[in-house]
Amino acid sequence: MNRPSVNRSLNAALPVRQFLFLGMALLLTLAAGLFYYSWQTARLADQVAAQTALLTQIQATRASTLVKAAEPAGQRSAANTSPATVDNVAPQQRWVF
Repeated sequence: MNRPSVNRSLNAALPVRQFLFLGMALLLTLAAGLFYYSWQTARLADQVAAQTALLTQIQATRASTLVKAAEPAGQRSAANTSPATVDNVAPQQRWVF
């Protein structure tokens, strides 16, 4: 006679166990998702920092090139080359049409 009451208590506990298992699975999924999101964000931040550094270097190189191009030709050749290398430079061939 005790058998039906035991079965009822086990049957009543089954949905509670399923609910607890479902809740635990949901919490673990959310924790894994947050971990992945934080990892992805850190990786993206590192990538943006590297790209920013590269762009800064490229812009600085272009700026110095433009400054050198804006200098008069006499100042550039005197400042950048020594007399020993001026003698070694071959004359450029010019085409006139």
